[in-house]
Amino acid sequence: MSEIKSRSEKLLLSAKAIDRLSISCSEALAEAEVDKKDILRIRLSLEEILELWLNGLGEGAGTTLRTGKRFGKQYFQVRVAGTRMDVETESSEDAFLYNRLLSQAGLALEYSYKNGENCLTAWPPKKRQIGQATLLLLSIFCAAAAGLVVSRLPQAAREGILSLTDPLFDMILGALGMVASPMIFLAICWGIFNIGDLSAIGKVGKKMISGMLLSMFGIGIVADLILMWFFPVSTGGEGGGVSGLLAVYQMILDIVPSDIVTPFQEGNIMQVIFLGVCVGLALLILGERAAAVRSLVEQLNDVVSFLMGALGKTIPVFVFLSIFSLVTSDELSQSAGIVKMFVLGIPTCLLCAFLYLVAMSLRYRISIATLAKKLFPTFLIGLSTSSSAAAFATNLETCEKKLGIPAKTANFAVPLGQVIFMPGALLSFLVISLCMAENYGVSITPVWLVMSVLVSVLVAIAAPPVPGGSVACYTVIFAQLGIPVEAVALAVAVNAVLEFPATAANLTCLQVEAAFVSSRLGMLDEEVLRETGN
Repeated sequence: MSEIKSRSEKLLLSAKAIDRLSISCSEALAEAEVDKKDILRIRLSLEEILELWLNGLGEGAGTTLRTGKRFGKQYFQVRVAGTRMDVETESSEDAFLYNRLLSQAGLALEYSYKNGENCLTAWPPKKRQIGQATLLLLSIFCAAAAGLVVSRLPQAAREGILSLTDPLFDMILGALGMVASPMIFLAICWGIFNIGDLSAIGKVGKKMISGMLLSMFGIGIVADLILMWFFPVSTGGEGGGVSGLLAVYQMILDIVPSDIVTPFQEGNIMQVIFLGVCVGLALLILGERAAAVRSLVEQLNDVVSFLMGALGKTIPVFVFLSIFSLVTSDELSQSAGIVKMFVLGIPTCLLCAFLYLVAMSLRYRISIATLAKKLFPTFLIGLSTSSSAAAFATNLETCEKKLGIPAKTANFAVPLGQVIFMPGALLSFLVISLCMAENYGVSITPVWLVMSVLVSVLVAIAAPPVPGGSVACYTVIFAQLGIPVEAVALAVAVNAVLEFPATAANLTCLQVEAAFVSSRLGMLDEEVLRETGN
């Protein structure tokens, strides 16, 4: 498996040095097996920024090139000594936002200023020989096989083995729960600040963000109204009538915490998200007056994301231990709803994508077959890899060349949508939460359903796309909905399968949503959209 080679080189900033750095950037990213289109995008961005710095700092500024691995992560970095030359002030707002969104997927340069040096860093994702989803499925299979073998051992031997595995499972679960709430809080704070003032990103940004958020809530509400018919919903007692409305009202009031610490102690994700929004808006409004706090939030976000990434490597072990415990302790009756999760989850995700396709067909009077042909390549990549990053280049190309979406709109919508617009993930959260509530005897009331939609939508929007993120999501969702924490491992195991159709649905819905927004702005090229050729 190819990886970035370690190298360190010192140069003096000049036009010739920029050419040298550009070539080194391409070589390093090629070693990391980054897609050729993404290499070109990062290389052009690097050249543009370095030329701006050359004009601002002058020739002769000390420049350092470093590549290699840091704590297991591949990186490419260029440092230029001198006064702060912030990329945000040296490039257009649209271009900077685009790079910030792409950097979250390791597909763009990340800017920082440290120790008198301007730093540009790329963190290309490491190519796995075995994907995360494959590892999870392999863990499930091995756990089931090992559990069946151990369950045939004498009682004393079985209890001895479980005395070793159960504490390890509890330790990993506790560590994931510890990081989950801070991860979401910091991701929201930093995400709000990074997106910035909506008035600065113009009409396209406002329409795109508001459209995606409203669509997510709409999808959640409709999905819950349909899915509730497959579960025993209790409409009596405190869950229905006037008392139910009062409970919803109180639930909304309870979003505002009485102090800052308790939401993190109790894992109250609604209050954590509320605090994250408040802090993010405060940082945005105060600007440079809160530069120190902003820097602290950025660094804490990096630290927590790194910790979650490290913990994410233990997820296959976590799933193995959970399934192994279920099989050996004869508690498989609690997983009786696993088939129901697949039966409901997979069709729900695919149906969402199909309904978006139908809506687009009816709106523009184009045959479903024509639209399906245009969207299928991106859909197929998502379905086969469960990775939005892997489909990024194809997604962007489809939006621009097959759907008639302007390049400027596509460059904003695709990276933004792959971070915050995830209807497939939302539907997976809802289906798994409902099935787990039924399995563990949690009362499903109208108030519970309202809470499930609200929590699932907010977590789907807020959770950063990092390894282990799905476990963090289920940890906080289940804590909010009163589902026992031991259900998390089984949920993650099921989610490993649902991620494939969910990712495909995310990408298809995003492409259609971007076309709808472009149309409302009068920017959609319907002639390109209606073309039936290759």
